[in-house]
Amino acid sequence: MLIGVHALSFAQISVSKSTVSFPKTMYGDSAVTVVNVSNQSTTSITFEADIYHPDFILSESTFLVAAGEKKALVVTFKPKHNIRYNTELIIRSFSRYGSLRVDILGEGKYDAYYASTFNLFEEDLKNELKSVISRNYVNLGYNGARDRMYASIDNVGGKVTCVYTGRTATFNTRSGANSNSFNCEHTWPQSLFNKREPERADIHHLFPTDVNSNSRRGSYPFGVVSSSSWSEGGSKQGGSMFEPRNDHKGDVARAMFYFATRYQNYSGFLTSQESILRSWALQQPPSQKSIDRNNAIYAVQKNRNPYVDYPEFLSRIKSISTNSVADKVTGFEPSVNEIILHGDTIPGQWTYPLFITNTGNQPITITDITRKEANTILPATRPTIAPGESVELSIIFENIGDGFLDEIEITANGMKEKILVNMNWTLGMESKPPVKPFVYVSDAHIVLHKVTSGNVTLYDMAGRKIYFNDILSPFTEIDRTKFPSGTYFVQIITDNGARSVHRVVIP
Repeated sequence: MLIGVHALSFAQISVSKSTVSFPKTMYGDSAVTVVNVSNQSTTSITFEADIYHPDFILSESTFLVAAGEKKALVVTFKPKHNIRYNTELIIRSFSRYGSLRVDILGEGKYDAYYASTFNLFEEDLKNELKSVISRNYVNLGYNGARDRMYASIDNVGGKVTCVYTGRTATFNTRSGANSNSFNCEHTWPQSLFNKREPERADIHHLFPTDVNSNSRRGSYPFGVVSSSSWSEGGSKQGGSMFEPRNDHKGDVARAMFYFATRYQNYSGFLTSQESILRSWALQQPPSQKSIDRNNAIYAVQKNRNPYVDYPEFLSRIKSISTNSVADKVTGFEPSVNEIILHGDTIPGQWTYPLFITNTGNQPITITDITRKEANTILPATRPTIAPGESVELSIIFENIGDGFLDEIEITANGMKEKILVNMNWTLGMESKPPVKPFVYVSDAHIVLHKVTSGNVTLYDMAGRKIYFNDILSPFTEIDRTKFPSGTYFVQIITDNGARSVHRVVIP
């Protein structure tokens, strides 16, 4: 049997490009290309397009192409990372002509300061960021750092604002700070590094605060305070924890991540806080004020906070506080979950192209393909699929007629996916996309259907486990509002050991 692009169906539907290679594209910019989808059959066909990475955007996800016509599908590349992209565009026809596949390639770029971090992840990325932000660093000394803070970096129109309480005072010198009951907060407590330089004078983790709130924070770790013994301006302290006001939470997180990356995780201080700090960083992206402050610090210290410049670095580092190793995610997805063969005529032998896409971050090998009916002839090849790639399995149907039903099961790395085969003469060639079984996204939930028991794990694109729970009902809902927009992997393991991974997109 064939693995390739020679199936009979391609005589009826086709794409203008089998591979799209986008040019190197700068973060914040975009590149655009057009893929033409042609229908050379005698009947209109509904297509559904799906791309396996959120940094590529399709002009339409569902569209109709009339008989003998073509449709221009616009693909936009808007990279959020300075990495190599390799993903797949699958265009499903939900007709007997099968699906189409386009290999999508691209490279994202950051500015020259971070050029050496290209395509790095986990510990490799952490180590290179440390090198980048340590290079050319200028230590102003603690007095010099505070002079710059009070005079310009944190002085707006002559006023300095306490980051914890919001209280403002008019001054621009260290003596002015003292007379207004202001001082300098070390986001990473200086007692944990014995006031050593340059840590003590690094402005990226220094902020102006009033004396009382600084004292209240002390050396407490950051977290959510449920019962406070002190609160002011939105900040709270209680239960050996300090919670900054909402306006400063993202800046606190990025200052902590910078410090641990630039120096070290002194006394393991970040370890217990990293999870909540990551959520704060996501909930409060860098504001223009934070960006301006980063630029002002660079002007005098000659180094930058990478998590302000590119918050996306965090999604490529599973752990800042400990050794960072991405979780291994295995999963695959067939181009359709139902092969629909209805039409006016079906020849004695019909070849149907089925694409299998590796949706995880590890190579997978198809180890078994089964069917129930002898009229379904399966390919003999059992390919290995690299992450982000697809292979075509040519399925041959011989001498099938009205009412033919079959079930194909594909096994790879212990996971199974079932594809129903339906031959019905009465429906005509054109069909609407069927509801995909097991997993879909509703307005408020990720829905698991037709799974009666087992467990479900949710991973983000970086392979981090962000949700786990048991499945206790054949209709299970996961609150999607707890997770930011993006692409996720849903892994289902049933009680009998069957495992599958499904890709979902939360808009």
